[in-house]
Amino acid sequence: MRFVFLISSALIFWLGSFGNALANDSFAQLLQAEVEVNDQSRAQRQRELPNLFQEVLVRVSGTTEVTSHSIVRNELSSVNDYLLQFGYRREGDSTYLQAIFAEQRIRQLLQRAGYPMWTGERPQLLLWLAENSPSRGIRLVSRSEDREFLDALHSESQRRGMPILMPLMDLEDQLAVGPRDVWGRFQREVKRATDRYPVAGVVSARMFPITGEDGAELLQLEAIVVVGEREFNATVNAHSEAELARALVNQVTDRVAKVFIGSSDGEQEIVRVRFSGFADIAQLLAAEQLLQQQGQVDQVHLSRYQQGMLEFVVQVRGSSELLVQALAFERRIEALPMRRDHESNEVVLEYRWLR
Repeated sequence: MRFVFLISSALIFWLGSFGNALANDSFAQLLQAEVEVNDQSRAQRQRELPNLFQEVLVRVSGTTEVTSHSIVRNELSSVNDYLLQFGYRREGDSTYLQAIFAEQRIRQLLQRAGYPMWTGERPQLLLWLAENSPSRGIRLVSRSEDREFLDALHSESQRRGMPILMPLMDLEDQLAVGPRDVWGRFQREVKRATDRYPVAGVVSARMFPITGEDGAELLQLEAIVVVGEREFNATVNAHSEAELARALVNQVTDRVAKVFIGSSDGEQEIVRVRFSGFADIAQLLAAEQLLQQQGQVDQVHLSRYQQGMLEFVVQVRGSSELLVQALAFERRIEALPMRRDHESNEVVLEYRWLR
């Protein structure tokens, strides 16, 4: 028994020492940005780096508000202090400046400004879009169309780190949902058509022209967004399809981020998280990293390991409900019934490790 205890203690120490060193490749990509430049001069590089820095800050914080904060704005002139490396790439006749920023320095800056980092798994959303075309009536927009809305949707969702995809619109989709289902907000039909896609949420939207208060012609988009158990409405209008798509992505991303990251109002909760079903040491390390990546989590401590069961004590920013919602989108785990420990009165979240 003493021998088993020594092994468990050594394993806990080893996990705690090296778990933080594991690279989060998907999050590392969010710390990178690039922009097309005319030349490779230092002057142009110093003009563009603050813009790339702001793009990364918006992406990892989950909100566009971050760039307006005085602490953040004061640091834009010191962008080189946050720069990990930069380089250039060529594509045809174009040259792109690429920059990678230091995670720890950005984390410290956001903490000073009162913003958490959105480091967990980001949900993929599927957009069903119906439009009222003057020549073709109510129809569904296909991802194969050549139009500025789709180009802007793709580029802006990449910029914000929020994947928003379009359906295939093949025969199966056409049989499952029609233009008037999306236009009329018949969510049952939209959900049925979405079930075939491995996404975490759905955006059902309609786009149509309107006349603004000043008499100018505008485009308006009204959407219902469903992510897990959460549902909210989004309404945007703009003078062009590209502006409309960018406004949609930004509004949806800001709202979804609030589901996945905790508030910064100082409220905290201690949660115990247990995992079972482990087969090897790599999975144990992956479980610790999974928790550390969640935007609601401030601290993770390994408290117990025995016979394929792992328990962590997790300090959560805000309510444990936010952590439960975020982990619901993790495909590597399956949630077991949540309970509260009667002795410690702590919330206990239990999951089975799948892969």
